[in-house]
Amino acid sequence: MTRLSFIKLACIVTAVQGLSAWANAANNHSSQSESARMLQATYNSQLASIRTHSSAGLKVATWNVEHLAYPIDIGCKPRTQKELSAMRTYVEQVDADIFALQEVASKQAVHLLFPEAEWQVYVSPRPDTEGYECRGSGRPSTQQKIAYALRKDIVVNSMEARTEFGLDNPGLRYGLELNVQTDFGNISLLNVHMKSGCFTDNFTRSDREACETFARQAPLLDQWVEQKESEDMPYIVLGDFNHRLSAPYNHLTQQLFDNSNGSQSTLINTGADMIGCHPYYPAPIDHVFVGGMNPAALDFSAKAHDFENMEVDKMLSDHCAVSLNISTRLNQISNAVKWQTTSKEYAFLTQAIYQQATQSIKQSAQGMSNWVVVMDVDETILDNSPYQVDLDRKGLSYTPQTWAQWVKQENAELVPGVAEFMQTVIDMGGKLALITNRDKGLDAYTWRNLMKQKLPISTSNTCLIGKSEPDSNKINGDDIINDKDLRRIQIMTAQADCYSNGGSRDEAFQRALEIVMEVGDNIEDFTSVTQQDAKTDALVESWPSRLVLLPNPMYGSW
Repeated sequence: MTRLSFIKLACIVTAVQGLSAWANAANNHSSQSESARMLQATYNSQLASIRTHSSAGLKVATWNVEHLAYPIDIGCKPRTQKELSAMRTYVEQVDADIFALQEVASKQAVHLLFPEAEWQVYVSPRPDTEGYECRGSGRPSTQQKIAYALRKDIVVNSMEARTEFGLDNPGLRYGLELNVQTDFGNISLLNVHMKSGCFTDNFTRSDREACETFARQAPLLDQWVEQKESEDMPYIVLGDFNHRLSAPYNHLTQQLFDNSNGSQSTLINTGADMIGCHPYYPAPIDHVFVGGMNPAALDFSAKAHDFENMEVDKMLSDHCAVSLNISTRLNQISNAVKWQTTSKEYAFLTQAIYQQATQSIKQSAQGMSNWVVVMDVDETILDNSPYQVDLDRKGLSYTPQTWAQWVKQENAELVPGVAEFMQTVIDMGGKLALITNRDKGLDAYTWRNLMKQKLPISTSNTCLIGKSEPDSNKINGDDIINDKDLRRIQIMTAQADCYSNGGSRDEAFQRALEIVMEVGDNIEDFTSVTQQDAKTDALVESWPSRLVLLPNPMYGSW
């Protein structure tokens, strides 16, 4: 069965595409810092931000809290206010986003540990059962149900009581399923508290009543897993299994984690390396396992959380919490991206090139009127390398959707040296035509990003034109060779559809303008040139008087 990986759910709009798709759909990107002095500090900040974003994850925990009641001082495990305070501190230390809880009496009991202002609570709707006399103390018991506590910002899509785990026996707990929205997409969670008293590794060979009951519950768990597998739904199962699943020879373990036919993706995350926290019972019976998730793209880190005092009669409950942290596995960035984002050579080259371009424009445009410099935007004016860092870290490639999301953040900074060059053009009375292969529908975001960088632009001196359908459709192999030629012609013939920033079309571009220089990071940023047919010897003759090319090893029309 084809498995829908966790990363596909996490990034449903970012299915991995080839590098050619990157080149064809977006022949632009860009930035760094406004001055050379701030270059390294800016990049360090950008990379740190990307790493933080990329490592966003989810932490879940399961904890049998042992007869948590409301009020706190009743039932089989009465607690003092001091003990309650210690349990609240413990919750903070575990620091999970979602807790699957067992042996809670009510929603009010859960909120004793998880304040309503910060947590949302879902409790099993199992009807209350008949009480009994607590062993040892003779006190009247409280209810034993299962529940979830989730941080307020987690969206719950649905809740379903899995009544089948109760086997129509009032003394058995239901399962409780939630479907939640996470950084990785929607996930189904199942919280279980299985029948106690059957600790043999093969319950099918025992005639004990507890094992016979467990033998009826175990297939229900396996069926739930199979259902999620068939639905391609990522899932997490948490709870008190009252069973030692960490042993590979355990009968239930073999059922749940059998991948002999290659169709099952279930992974136990609290397996052989996990030691239970109770001094008397080192083999853990509280577990977390996952399925429908791609272990090549994700990191899983499980932990049993000891209490501050692990003396048996001082433990906060007879089970410690067990957590699983799920995070995106961060890959190494490629050499091309690393060079552009960290090397001093890149900043040296772009500043030197723009200094050359500045000297050239001072000579070639001296005394001229009605002239314009045509510039690309991405990796020519704005540096989008943080976007590419993010893709590399996640093992993904460019898609139009993720690119649009990046553009809308308006966070790209400047390529070193570009601000001084653009200032020179404006000071000399020239105009700027920013011809970008960003989609025209993103022009407003691009304009605001440029303005945030305090560039000397306005709609009276700068024409921004994003790419639209005619730019490719009207390529004719004659006067329109590449997908920017049409817009260059429109600039020269006073027909350009410039971004107006909410106003009317500025009269500055309603007259013909002479292009005196073209600046870009791609060979196709130049008039009537394609990657396939470019004659570099001839193009070099126009450097840097008319054609200026910046380095970009990250992507291109190549």
